[in-house]
Amino acid sequence: MHFAIKLVKQVSQFVSHQILQQVSFLPSASVLSTFGLLLILNFSFLIFHCGLDVEDPTPPSPPVWVEKSLPEEWPERGIDAHESGGIYLEWEPNSEEDIVAYNIYRAKWINEIDSLGDYNLLYRLEVESMSRMEYIDLGVQTGAKYYYKLKSEDTAENLSEFSVSQFYTLLHQINIETMSPNGQTLVLDQNRNLSWRYFYDIDMEDYCLTVLDDMNEIVFRGVIMPENYVSSSESTKIPADIVLGVDHRYQWRIDIGAIYIENRETSGSESLWATFLYAGD
Repeated sequence: MHFAIKLVKQVSQFVSHQILQQVSFLPSASVLSTFGLLLILNFSFLIFHCGLDVEDPTPPSPPVWVEKSLPEEWPERGIDAHESGGIYLEWEPNSEEDIVAYNIYRAKWINEIDSLGDYNLLYRLEVESMSRMEYIDLGVQTGAKYYYKLKSEDTAENLSEFSVSQFYTLLHQINIETMSPNGQTLVLDQNRNLSWRYFYDIDMEDYCLTVLDDMNEIVFRGVIMPENYVSSSESTKIPADIVLGVDHRYQWRIDIGAIYIENRETSGSESLWATFLYAGD
């Protein structure tokens, strides 16, 4: 397209130059005709140029959410609770090369009227500032159900249709101060016992324990059924067949999951990362 514009411009300039060189040798009537031709040529160039310079009016395709991972899978994918206390969103990059931004829209479920509120623009993420297609919504309330949609935006400011919607409800986090052991020098006992406390009114179904080594590599991840739904404390053991390095430090986290659809939770939370030192059994 740009080559065609350049070619037409060069031809127009050449013809105009040649005509102007011959003007002084022509009769006055011919001069007027020549100037008329010159105006037509330049006007034609402007029309041609503008026609080629019009941006593509075709909107991009709607973004596609990353499918949410199963509870036992690591690393986690898709919509999820985040340890920061927000809701994590993740989607696939569009195949079009001219995408400049993604627009995130959010609506809140209103329990009082048992209905979904309006979708409002939550944030506009520019592609240049993104290394991954992700966003953490920190402006959410615990216990509230939020729905999300996306639109992609191209260089011509065309917006795509909405993506499909997805939803999530954030539950209370396990307080890291109740997690034991937790400390760079605190040693995991010989029974490999981990313990924590939780709120008895949490609408939860299960826990998920994640243990990482000091290189953030997965050591263990498993779903744990509560022993007592009305108790304020809980504990579990790292399985004996899980190999731990002597004098190595590890980090661990407790997730809460609830309201499963197709084996994927739609409500939950993640604790902050606690640490322990393993000194051997």
